[in-house]
Amino acid sequence: MEVVSIISALRRSKVAALLISLQVAVTLAVVSNALYIALQQIEHMSRPSGIDEEGIVSFENIWTGGMDTEIKARLQTDLAALRSLPGVRDAYATDGLPLRGGGYSSAFSRRPGERPGVPSALYPVDEHGLRTLGLRLIEGRGFNSGDILDWNGEQDSPDHAPVAVVTRALAASLFPEGAALGKVAYIDKNPVTIIGVVERMQAQAAYGHDESIENAALVPYLWTEPSSLYVIRAFPGQRDAVLQAAQRKLFQISRTRAITRQQSFVETRAEAYRPFRATALILSCVSAVLLLITGLGVVGLTSFWVAQRRRHIGIRRALGARRIDILRYFHTENLFLVGAGAAVGFVLTMGANAFIVRQFEMSRLPVSFVVAGVVIVLCLGQLSVLWPALRAAGVSPATAARAL
Repeated sequence: MEVVSIISALRRSKVAALLISLQVAVTLAVVSNALYIALQQIEHMSRPSGIDEEGIVSFENIWTGGMDTEIKARLQTDLAALRSLPGVRDAYATDGLPLRGGGYSSAFSRRPGERPGVPSALYPVDEHGLRTLGLRLIEGRGFNSGDILDWNGEQDSPDHAPVAVVTRALAASLFPEGAALGKVAYIDKNPVTIIGVVERMQAQAAYGHDESIENAALVPYLWTEPSSLYVIRAFPGQRDAVLQAAQRKLFQISRTRAITRQQSFVETRAEAYRPFRATALILSCVSAVLLLITGLGVVGLTSFWVAQRRRHIGIRRALGARRIDILRYFHTENLFLVGAGAAVGFVLTMGANAFIVRQFEMSRLPVSFVVAGVVIVLCLGQLSVLWPALRAAGVSPATAARAL
């Protein structure tokens, strides 16, 4: 009988019931997709770079004065001075760093000229590169001085490196059967022998697909360009002091240079992921506001219905209905409304996610995530109706007697 009474009451307030159900449906669709995108942004921000993040500092060194023929000697003098500083573990020069940008990208394959290849970041490093970055070598060896090639500017390319140290992710993509060490891969038609495998190293850009973000290779070059990225690894607790001391030392050696974008890697990470953090925060705030508005809508509508049905509630109380019966009535009614909205919202959520996946190449929303959203919306509805339902249950039987 109670269900029949609820349906009859809702039929008399079709527009209000429809609006609440529609609001619940739209809220579920928007909040589920927004929170899932925010969760993906947070997961991206937590991806490890593979390097010693606490100990690394970097800055750009730009030579001035038009002395291109002396750059190699100048670079070697700089690096020797940096490595001799107190608190410095090691240093090298390159043009790119995880999350900082720069560097190169290419595609590896198992046969010459094979398409499509496995996309990968490329990092030119010398024999000090692995130690400076703090990479964990799990197979093979790093570079020695005999492996290092001179960088010949526009006439050279990291694609022509004869040997490389690759990440475990890239090795697994190229040789899923295992045992990548010692094998020959190809960058376009150029053969490169894998002499070492490191646990992980992230690509230069924060943006990227999860399946390829750790595809990276180090190639043996001494970077001798007018503009270089100096990377220094400090001992624990010495990072900030090393960054300041390094700049002072370099200016003592020569002032025909400009030093820009001085950063610890902690600052590099924060800068790279700032858009991700802002997106997650905005979407979370929008979701919270929508949930609040929906909850207030349920409270307002139920309060209005309680005021309209005050005489009816009093009559039921006079006929013997208990407080728990009145509470159950309004909670059941709310379950009908919110449940209908959640059912429609489930379909809207999956449709909206399919559109987002097609347009922005994002991962598909798991059904379990949407089901959790439905449960949360249902709980929100029950919580929102609690206060008006308690007011309704507090109507005394005397109200009915006065109304007759």
